[in-house]
Amino acid sequence: MDKVSLRHVWKIYPGAKTVAPAVQDFNLDIGDGEFMVFVGASGCGKTTTLRMIAGLESITRGEILIDGKVVNKLSPRQRNIAMVFQNYALYPNLSLFENMAFGLRLRKMEKYKINELVNQKARKLEIDHLLERLPKDVSGGQRQRVALGRAIVRDPSVFLMDEPLSNLDAKMRVQMRSEIIRLHRELGTTTVYVTHDQTEAMTMGDRIVVMNGGIMQQVGTPEEIYNEPANRYVAGFIGTPPMNFIPGRLEKRDGAWAFSTKVFSIAVPAEKITPGLEIYEGHDLVGGIRPEYMSVRPIVEGEPRPDNHFAGTLELSELVGADRFLHLRYDHTDALVPPVIVRGSVRDRYPAGTRLWIAADMSMFLFFNVNTSERIK
Repeated sequence: MDKVSLRHVWKIYPGAKTVAPAVQDFNLDIGDGEFMVFVGASGCGKTTTLRMIAGLESITRGEILIDGKVVNKLSPRQRNIAMVFQNYALYPNLSLFENMAFGLRLRKMEKYKINELVNQKARKLEIDHLLERLPKDVSGGQRQRVALGRAIVRDPSVFLMDEPLSNLDAKMRVQMRSEIIRLHRELGTTTVYVTHDQTEAMTMGDRIVVMNGGIMQQVGTPEEIYNEPANRYVAGFIGTPPMNFIPGRLEKRDGAWAFSTKVFSIAVPAEKITPGLEIYEGHDLVGGIRPEYMSVRPIVEGEPRPDNHFAGTLELSELVGADRFLHLRYDHTDALVPPVIVRGSVRDRYPAGTRLWIAADMSMFLFFNVNTSERIK
């Protein structure tokens, strides 16, 4: 049985008749024990959806089910969920122990049982030696562990996490990501996690929901989202650097297929030409390819253009650890078309202004409808 189900869920705020709904016709089944991540830019509706699951926001129309039971009219407390907030939401005047025990005391649980549960979960989170301190006396990462501990001591049906790591520094975020994943594997509790950080989404989620403008753009595993994006929004949002988009046209010449722009043409392998793509012969398309599937090499003066290469001028070189991201403006590119980005190596030390040949692995090339932005499958 699906643990959490959303059926045609909408959220329209009162007085917002001329504004697009915050969430539109949202449909999703989250399996028992699954770690589901909602990701998208600010204002895309991901937190609103999470708050509707929690019962903190009313639903304009549709249904939310937990354990097969419609919970639309149930209070947050009646839904047996636990929520971890971005700002920790700890009581500053209570010790860490009392913060973790607060919900259990409201349930009138026996004192010995509270002590046993809090200490057990605190040991799991490696904060058992801090329980007598106040929140102001511990680090941000330790406060977030307390917030997690307060949630897990209740043994809820569902964990809801709203950007819980956004207030931590980069090193602590990586550590806490690992901690949350480990806890999830141990506890097996259904979890819905909201983030704007695609790295968190890709490394933590069993499945990912990509949202934009209140609409679910795609749901799938991290591999599916990355390698088979449903549309240009998903392709451009997921991936660092983002996917390169090149406007062009699909053509067939002497029985061979090619993707052509105003100044260059690249052969397209026959196996890429599916029936769904073949009907676009002679039509404008947008090609898409990720930076790691492109390469560069210097142009030798007087050298003719090699097959399946095109020329570009280096505008910017970014050294990022073991990688170097090369931003290249290919010849005669319209000023509105962004440069392509190639993931190179630390050895690709070219000064700005260098002319380079650019090659693309066309087996990894994707095609998008120029009008709908949908990927052509």
